[in-house]
Parts: sequence; C-alpha cells; structure tokens
Amino acid sequence: MADLNNLLTPLFLNEKEIRKIIELMFFSYRDFTSGPDKILEKLNFGRAHHRVIYFVGKKNNLTIKELLSILKITKQSLSRVLNQLVKEKYIILSTGEDKRTKKLSLSKKGQDLEKKLSDIQIAKIYNVIKKFEEIDINGFKKVLFEMIDHDNQKKFDEIN
Repeated sequence: MADLNNLLTPLFLNEKEIRKIIELMFFSYRDFTSGPDKILEKLNFGRAHHRVIYFVGKKNNLTIKELLSILKITKQSLSRVLNQLVKEKYIILSTGEDKRTKKLSLSKKGQDLEKKLSDIQIAKIYNVIKKFEEIDINGFKKVLFEMIDHDNQKKFDEIN
C-alpha cells in the first residue's frame, strides 16, 4: 500500500503533487470502471452505453434532450448507442405529450443490467469509504464537486 504521507502533501501543491492527483484519478477511475467494463464487453457495449443506462435508470421517462444535457454529447454520438440499446431491448423509447419529445425508460432487462453494473461500483465505493470518517468522506465529495465546472454543478444539483 502506498504511504499516504507520500501522496498527501497539501502544503506543497506544486506541479509534482498535482501530477500525483492526476495519476490517482486515472488509476482509481480505471479500477472503478473495470468491473462494469468486463460485463459491458460481453454485450459488445462500452462506457457510453453504461452512462446512458445509468442516467435513464436514475430518472424514468428522461427525455433525449435531458440526457444530452447531462452527458454533454451530440445527438449523433448518442444516436448510435441509444439505437443499439433500444434495438436490444434495454431501453424503451416512447413519445411524450408533444409528439416531438422522446422519452426514455429502462426495460426490465435494462433495469437488471443497470443494477448489476451499479452494484459493482457501489460495493467498491462502500468498501473503501467505510474505512474513513464522515469528515474525510465529505471532504472527498467536496473536492470532486469542485472539480465540476460551474454550469455542470448546476446540472448535478438538478438531478440530485
């Protein structure tokens, strides 16, 4: 295990220390996504599919416009992924009150996949954070939140 004193030197936040944080983010994100990635790979899906499934599962009847706003991607980028998820019956596409509005919800198959993927990540986070005090966890969440651009912080607040 890494010596935390070699990782945490807040009084000397020079470029070398910032680079350690970049590397910590890289390695932790890679390992955080590795479990779901293995499941997705078997389905010929990628992380884009995972993000769509996650956010459609978070809010039933999410509109395509809302999803695009959350993911910050183009309609064209979403189209390929969404069409595949609809075709393979993970997502149900329906028409809203306005015929131009398309609403998205997870099918039972989609709900099962979302739970399977999220359970892996929830367990990973839980097993780490249970070792820390609430103040440490809140500090970590605060750092993550502050890493988000201001406009996207508003989006995060809206969906939470």
